[in-house]
Amino acid sequence: MVSPIRLGGLASGMDIDLMVKDLMKVQRMKADKLYQSKQVLQWQQEDYRSINSLMLNFRNCVFDMRLQSTLMKNSVTISDDSIAGIAAGTAAREGSYTLKVNALAEQAVKKSGGSLSKPLEGETIGDTVSINSSNNEFGLILDGVEKTITITEGDYSIEALVGELQLRIDSAVGAGQGTVGSIAEGPGTNRITFQPTGEYKPQITLKRGENDALETLGFNDSDYFRINLSVSLKDIAGKFENDPFAVGDGLIEFRINGRDFSYDFSEGGPDEDKSLSSILSDINNNAEAGVLAYYDSITDKVIIKSKDYGAGAKVSIENLEGNLFGANGALQIDESVSYGQNSQIELNGVVIIKNSNKFTIEGLSFDLKEASAEVVAINVAKYTQGAFDAIKNFVDEYNKIIEAIHGKLFQERFRDYAPLTDEQKEAMSDREVELWEERARSGLLRNDSLLSSILSEMRTLAYRQVEGTGSVYSTLSSIGITTKDYREYGKLHVDENRLKEALNNDLEGVVSLFGQSSEADDEKGIAVRLYDIVNRGMTRLSDKAGSSTSLTTYDSSYIGQGIREMDKRIESMEEYLTRMEDRYWQQFTAMEKALNEMNSQSMWLSQQLMFWGN
Repeated sequence: MVSPIRLGGLASGMDIDLMVKDLMKVQRMKADKLYQSKQVLQWQQEDYRSINSLMLNFRNCVFDMRLQSTLMKNSVTISDDSIAGIAAGTAAREGSYTLKVNALAEQAVKKSGGSLSKPLEGETIGDTVSINSSNNEFGLILDGVEKTITITEGDYSIEALVGELQLRIDSAVGAGQGTVGSIAEGPGTNRITFQPTGEYKPQITLKRGENDALETLGFNDSDYFRINLSVSLKDIAGKFENDPFAVGDGLIEFRINGRDFSYDFSEGGPDEDKSLSSILSDINNNAEAGVLAYYDSITDKVIIKSKDYGAGAKVSIENLEGNLFGANGALQIDESVSYGQNSQIELNGVVIIKNSNKFTIEGLSFDLKEASAEVVAINVAKYTQGAFDAIKNFVDEYNKIIEAIHGKLFQERFRDYAPLTDEQKEAMSDREVELWEERARSGLLRNDSLLSSILSEMRTLAYRQVEGTGSVYSTLSSIGITTKDYREYGKLHVDENRLKEALNNDLEGVVSLFGQSSEADDEKGIAVRLYDIVNRGMTRLSDKAGSSTSLTTYDSSYIGQGIREMDKRIESMEEYLTRMEDRYWQQFTAMEKALNEMNSQSMWLSQQLMFWGN
């Protein structure tokens, strides 16, 4: 709210504004106390939430420690990992294995029998072509690289012109990149053609030159080789080696694995603007067809693969209407059925057939990469270093929680340092404010009963023996994890040699020490116990202070409600102070009005006395 503009002291000569401010300072101290109390609550809330965040990280850690796979790891060595990748799970048996990959699992595949795009053809030209300085150049873009082609001046037969063009293109882009040809449709009606050489089919685009030869050769600026998937199939029908609309009346219909696809490209039809790219997307999005269709720009072919691998996978295509599929269709994909292939391996001499290249046998996960006559040697051994690293990480995370909670419980409280008001901050430097607030928020959770309870539970249950493991390693101390100085309040230390010895002697026993599950509390593993404790602690902390994701309006925690209540009290106090300031101004205004009237009367009496005196 904008404060009203007030002018005072015109009659009295007093600084009314300053007097009201001084009077309000005493009253505003009540509001400042409320703001400071709210700030203390917000700081306490932040401290509780920071502990809760640490406990979340620790909960994730102890959750992993409950899992056998965290500690029961195996290492795998393989003589040739180019043939297969092997990973050993917890169920894998130690020992040596032999592997021979006889065949890889394959998808069913159908693909175009040849390049889809027909050669780039010019308009008809005569049997003799004259080239001079005004029509001897054009631009050629091959695979994204543009070159200027300059034709030697002279009169050429079609055969000689084709040879000259081939020579100049080979000189510009290298031999074997592009092929120039000609089509003779009759006397005086010839067409020059351009296309890539070999299996690789990059796009070719012709560009007008400074002394342009394209018109003489029968071409236009930007004529190109290779179908464009993004434009309407109807518009590029002439770019295909085989016209997709050579038969039928604009209908394209086909069936893939028993699923029908239909498109109406007739004039004004719903699919008149449908592109080949969209048709391929429709095929891919049809889950029941179960195939992946795509255009290979390298070979200028369409490839359709089954999504599944193995002998049960198939691709069956039937052309129903139009000329999109079939050996002589636009896509040049015949209508025979293609089937996938199973993988076959020999594991320790036993032949095993699978419908995938990725599978698991006896805890060993295989990723077959290459069929080979080579017999691969595999060795599986316990990987105790993984368990060692996991336990070390567990101890580090545990110590972080202990240190954080202990730090809050015994942090010194400076009661003489209350939160600063805005006015106090303005009178101090940024560094002074920072140092002051460090002390002001210090010790806000000192001797906090909630944190003390969580800390006590964690320490007690972490040190207690785990019954029923069947191992001599039933306490943390038995595997070399102990406390030292009592002043560290339960911080754990690891004797690495003893821990490694325990892991090598009885890895299963150490796993049970951390992850054993039971209805009986004394038989629960240490990680299982701590997981329960941390979950309860996080719930209690959230009840007390909410979480970092809590919205202020909906935070139903104890402190959250306290902050909202404090906001209401502050709002009421601000309204009270506004009314009080208005009252002060009203009183001074009344005084000014009275003084003004008295001054007017005094001036009138003076004037009367002067008049009668004269």
